[in-house]
Amino acid sequence: MVTKEEERKEETTWEPIPYLGRSVRVVGDWQSVDASETPHEKNKRGELGKPLHNWYFNRTSRDPLGRIATANASADRRNAIETHIAGAPRGKINPERTEVVDPKVMTEHIKRVAKYLGASDVGIMRVHPSFLYKEGRYPDDGSGVGGPGGRMVSAEETAKRFPYAIACVYAWDYEMGRAHRHRIGDAAYHFGAEALRSTYANLAGYIRELGYGVATRVATPMPVALAAGLGEVGRHGMLITEKFGARVHLGDPILTDLPLVPDEPIDIGVEDFCKVCRKCANTCPTNSISTEGKKVVNGVEKYKINWETCYRLRPHVMEYWDICMTCVAVCPYTKPDVWWRTVAVRTIKWTPIPLRGLVTRPMKWIDDRFWGKLGRKRVQWMSHDSGRLKLPDGTVMPEEPERGYYYPLKENTRRFDILKEKLKGKA
Repeated sequence: MVTKEEERKEETTWEPIPYLGRSVRVVGDWQSVDASETPHEKNKRGELGKPLHNWYFNRTSRDPLGRIATANASADRRNAIETHIAGAPRGKINPERTEVVDPKVMTEHIKRVAKYLGASDVGIMRVHPSFLYKEGRYPDDGSGVGGPGGRMVSAEETAKRFPYAIACVYAWDYEMGRAHRHRIGDAAYHFGAEALRSTYANLAGYIRELGYGVATRVATPMPVALAAGLGEVGRHGMLITEKFGARVHLGDPILTDLPLVPDEPIDIGVEDFCKVCRKCANTCPTNSISTEGKKVVNGVEKYKINWETCYRLRPHVMEYWDICMTCVAVCPYTKPDVWWRTVAVRTIKWTPIPLRGLVTRPMKWIDDRFWGKLGRKRVQWMSHDSGRLKLPDGTVMPEEPERGYYYPLKENTRRFDILKEKLKGKA
């Protein structure tokens, strides 16, 4: 017998793709992403070459903290907490469902709970099938597992079953993040990811205890975060939040049937500032960030990032560091949350859009003048010190009192040559 709830779900019709804010525009046929075609998954299958494949499966971090921060860099995966979170069995849904009288009140409550559990910020969005991985998911009852004829639940079915998505971000420590291309920055990045995994796992368990269903690892994080009002996309392809800039982890959103109230996309001036800034593009060691305008990729107008050149760098630098993060560190939005930064962001935000060009250029100049075009501040944390560097031949470089070393890469020294080559090609 078909219940009224099931009839309602079957009658669901989908609106056009939701508005994602000014930083990206859907201008064509946007196809859902296949999770099996994402960088890590392609690398697992060896499609990106032997060096990257070996880096992913056969590396052991030279830093003991790094070995417990991520299972892929551990000497024993059991020492990394992510191993246990990923392998934990999914809990059952409490049959005594908590009645939601006012979804707005429940939304405020869930956000408070998420922040108590460790989230730096939380947003809610109404699920759209295009935001989910297109290959679908296995049914909750397990009927899809165990053979070639196993059924997969489509994105449309999942969106009907779980109409709301909860997206959280975790902001890593600002001072540690300034030590980009260094073990200090690696620790901020990796342990930030671990903290967010724990937050999501606890939040999913809490929702089940309220008596509602949860689906995880089925939604693409970026469009969910944009629709949920957590931030905007910068030139570097990273989420830029109002309070923390780009120094945030995004993680996989939680889908749920818990009645909630969706948030709206925000406008903090990223679209206008990134047009004139280009600091991330000019300092990217691998030329992976474009200095040019936006392009249409998969029906979406945005800045085109060469993820492969960025990704391929990793096995060649693992003796020194894991994650580059230069684009995050130099981004003017990624500054400490102090009064003058708040004034700067709000000035752009509150300036009428046609006049924003008048304020973004002076603010870019101020950022260059006082923070530099590439931050090189010395950072000391635990036993690490970015002002000291030991070369492979055993040579110890002179200690820098204020500046940190970022060996072994130089900055994007070819960007001007590349520009000249492009201009010659147009002549």
